[in-house]
Amino acid sequence: MNALTAPLRRHRAARARQQGFSLIEILIGLLIAMIGVVIMMEVLITSEARTRTTTSGTDAMSSGAVMLHMLQADLKQAGYGINSLGLLGCSVTLPIGAAVPLAPVVVNPPTALVPAGDANTDTLLVLYGNDNGQPEGNAVASTAGSDYTVQAPTAFNVNDYVVASTSAATGPCTGTLTLAQVTAVTALTITVNTVQAGATAVYNLGQSPKVVAYAVRNGSLTSCDFMASDCRVNNATNWTAVAGNIIGLRAQYGRDTNAGAMNGQVDTWDQTTPTSSCGWARTPAVRVGLLARSTQYETTIDPTTKQRVGEVVTANTPTWSGSTGTSTAPFVVNGDAYWQSYRYRVFESTAPARNIVWMGGQSGC
Repeated sequence: MNALTAPLRRHRAARARQQGFSLIEILIGLLIAMIGVVIMMEVLITSEARTRTTTSGTDAMSSGAVMLHMLQADLKQAGYGINSLGLLGCSVTLPIGAAVPLAPVVVNPPTALVPAGDANTDTLLVLYGNDNGQPEGNAVASTAGSDYTVQAPTAFNVNDYVVASTSAATGPCTGTLTLAQVTAVTALTITVNTVQAGATAVYNLGQSPKVVAYAVRNGSLTSCDFMASDCRVNNATNWTAVAGNIIGLRAQYGRDTNAGAMNGQVDTWDQTTPTSSCGWARTPAVRVGLLARSTQYETTIDPTTKQRVGEVVTANTPTWSGSTGTSTAPFVVNGDAYWQSYRYRVFESTAPARNIVWMGGQSGC
C-alpha cells in the first residue's frame, strides 16, 4: 500500500510547490495598485498646484517690489536741479529734438511725446539732474557768441548739461528753452554748444541728467531715457521691458489747492497736469501704484464635467489709495476672462517733488 501511495504523495507535494496566485488574488492586487496610483496622482496634482501658486505669487511679489524700488529711486530725485519758478514748467528741447516739460513728474504726458501704454494704465515722465553745484542757478551778466559770463563759472564743468532761463527767478516761465552742453570753462565765462537768447540765469543739471519715461505695455513695465533714445518712437530699440507681470501703473499729483497763498500741503490727489509755473509749485508730491499679477492662473476640477476650469482666487479688483476719492484712477483687470483666477499684488509709494518742496511758498502763487 505504501509503495502505491508514496508516488501519489510526492506528486501532490510537487503540485503544491508549483502553484502561483489565483486570478482573484491577481485582481485584488491590481485593484490595490490602482487605488495607490490614484492617491499618488491626487497628491502630485495637489502638490503641483500648491507649487504653482507659491511660485507665481512669489514672482508677482518680486517683480512688483523690484519695480517699485526702481520707480522710487527716480521719484525721490525728481525735480532735482529745478529750483526756480522762472524755470519750472518751461518746455525744454532735448538733444534728440524732443521738447519736454521742465517738471519733476508728468502724469500721462501727450502721446506724441510718450506713446500710450496698455488700456487703463498711466504713463510717467520723470526728470532730474545730478549736479552738486548751485541749485538756485548762476546769474548771466552778458552773452557773447557761445559764451555766458556768469557769477560763478567754477560751478560748471565741461560736458555738464545746462538750461538757461529767460525769465526772472520769481517767474513765471516764458519761452521754449534748450538743453545745452558746456564745451569750455574759463575764469569768467562758460561756453556752450547752444546759446539761449535773452538768458537771465543758467542752471546746471550735471553730466548725467535723466528724462525717463515709464509705461505698461503687453503686461510688462517698460522704460525709456530721452537722453539716450527717442522715446517718441515706440519700439524695442528705444523702449526696454524692465519687468514682466506688471499689468497696472497708476499715478496722481498731490496738489495744494488752498484758496489763498500756497501752503505746500497736499489737499487733493488727481491727474490734472499743471499748466503754469505756479501750478507746478503747488504740486509738491506724486503717488504711484503698481499692480503685479501671477504668471499663471489657478485651476480646479469641475465636479460635473471633470475638466479643469479657472478657480476663483481673487474676488474683487485690487485697489490702491488712488482707487477712491474725488478724482479716481483705479486698476482695471476685468478685460481678461480669467482675471479672477490670477493672484495680484499691489505696490504703492508717495514721493515729494524734491526741489518743489525746497522752494517753499512762492509769492503770487
